[in-house]
Amino acid sequence: MELSWRDKRDKASRRLFYGLFFLLPLTAVFGHRGLAPWLLLASLPAFARGDFWQAAFGKLFDNPSLKDPKFAGFTAILFFCFWIFLSGFWSPKHHFGLALYVLAPVLVGGSVTWYALNLSRIWAWRLGRAFLLAIVGGMVVLALEGASGGVLRGLLPPQEADPSRDTIALARGVTALTPALFPAAAIAVRLWSKPAAVLAVILGLIAAALNDVTANVVAILIGMAATMVALAIPRTALKISACGAIAVLFAFPIAAMFIPVDAIYTYVESEASADRKAAIASLMHRLAIWKATATESIGGLPFGHGADYARMFKEVAPRIDVPGMPLPVSVSPNHPHNVFIQVWLELGVPGIAALTIFLYYGLITLLRANLSKAVSAASVGAFAAILVSVTVEGSLWQVWRMAAMALAASGVALLHSLEKR
Repeated sequence: MELSWRDKRDKASRRLFYGLFFLLPLTAVFGHRGLAPWLLLASLPAFARGDFWQAAFGKLFDNPSLKDPKFAGFTAILFFCFWIFLSGFWSPKHHFGLALYVLAPVLVGGSVTWYALNLSRIWAWRLGRAFLLAIVGGMVVLALEGASGGVLRGLLPPQEADPSRDTIALARGVTALTPALFPAAAIAVRLWSKPAAVLAVILGLIAAALNDVTANVVAILIGMAATMVALAIPRTALKISACGAIAVLFAFPIAAMFIPVDAIYTYVESEASADRKAAIASLMHRLAIWKATATESIGGLPFGHGADYARMFKEVAPRIDVPGMPLPVSVSPNHPHNVFIQVWLELGVPGIAALTIFLYYGLITLLRANLSKAVSAASVGAFAAILVSVTVEGSLWQVWRMAAMALAASGVALLHSLEKR
């Protein structure tokens, strides 16, 4: 019997999704650069289905109700993106298109997550296994690249004039895969065994250590601790995660204004060895960045200085001597290396409010979904890793970082499909 067009479409879509997971470790050679294009291709199976568009946008036109937490959260993120666009009118950069840097990954990532939640039993199993192998394979490739100094990366275009850019790209590749490590480990328990899950996490730690970004190691360790807590108290851990993120959103920028940067620098200069100064130079620089940009954000309230204001602030911000750094550096680089401060600085009270509402209704959605203990733990572990990343190095305008969140969400969705079936 000849297959209908719809059956052919669905069959091709599943195979595309399946194949993309096996290609994911190869994109790790490009570091973080390969993830956003990969995610865009992975969205095609959902975009080809009319029921996705109805699920995604039907509520906007068909009996919309803010009592539905999914609709309320989606409305909050749409307003967040609209506010980014509006802020372009008073931003010195007038970069209206930055709204798409958030909206596009949300839609694309949402489509991949939706598709993972609507799989048949056999394809939930197949794609769950493919996801697990993809994340483990990606970490193995990144570990080998870190140990070899990026041999494969050096053979592939684009060739960087500054070799350190390749090193940075590979480290960001670890950052991009780290949140997905937790649903992958949970899938390993479901399909294989607990020792296999432990091995997957250890491979992630090795890749993080060999690619020389301390934040990745910290993100994995905190994610592991959060996962252990969530296995004991899953619903409470979900609440702590969301409420903790909201608390950081409100408290971190205020606390950053009171960082005693001068006193810390004086102490480090007098007490630390040269090697120690070099090891903590990046952290020392961040302390100054956070204090300067958080202080600058107050002058832009209530509406913020506008999207991408941080790049303009870089042009006028003073240069400072940071312990461990050979030359003076700007007290404000391209972004504050903290998403929460960036929201305060560029988007003001409306941006803070929209992000808070999104986090709150995201929590309500997860609580109402009655997730299994494993799914809750994977969600909390991934969220904790993301929270570490966006607190110490993230920017709103890094599409690859948004794609990393979507990849982790798709892994949680695959795990949920496995648990249901």
